[in-house]
Amino acid sequence: MRRRTLLKRCLLITFIVSTLSIRLAPPESASVLDNQAAVAEAPKEVLLDVPLLNQMDYPVLYNGCEVTSLTMILQYNNVSISKNDVAAWLPSVPIIYENGLRGNPNDAFVGDITGYNSGFSVYHGPIAVLAANFVSSDRIKDITGSPFEAVINALNQGYPVWTITSTSYAPVDDMEVWQTPTGEVSISYNEHSVVVVGYDENYFYVNDPYGKKNQPVEKSSFIASWEQFGNQAVYIE
Repeated sequence: MRRRTLLKRCLLITFIVSTLSIRLAPPESASVLDNQAAVAEAPKEVLLDVPLLNQMDYPVLYNGCEVTSLTMILQYNNVSISKNDVAAWLPSVPIIYENGLRGNPNDAFVGDITGYNSGFSVYHGPIAVLAANFVSSDRIKDITGSPFEAVINALNQGYPVWTITSTSYAPVDDMEVWQTPTGEVSISYNEHSVVVVGYDENYFYVNDPYGKKNQPVEKSSFIASWEQFGNQAVYIE
């Protein structure tokens, strides 16, 4: 009887230990969660070495900040081309038509990009189409309308971003609405285009086609200006 009782107790203890081991073992998903937790946090600063081009270098593109900014990104992606060669592919529309309507920068460059005659600007749509003349169209990412986090995400992946802001990198008070053959468009005579090349805790950094490399700009003002011009942003993967 004692041997049988001892055997029963041993079996009972073995069963309890086995049950506890099963209950305490981590579920299969635990390793997945651990892997997710181990994913590195987003960097606290990024600064991409994007070539600087000056729109005022000969041959001058007096009104060519958007094209010059695009050319910086193309050169960063190992496309050997000048700002003027890029500009030659960009269609244009008149500033003022005979019927009094204005040109639409969403359709083409408005006016003369060289500055020999009056010129204005071009927006993201024609710039994205223009870029497709030099790199595969599936590499061109027009993220216009997205929150600024999309710009940050592109930078984190090593992609500088073409943007529209103002000459002061801050909101402007001269916005007006033009009536064009293809609808209304908001414009400012202080509109400008720069390449966002990085950020840190305090600033964004831009390549300005007026000849400023890694120019620090105040974050909140820059975002407010960028949003005022419609969250326009394009990059190349």
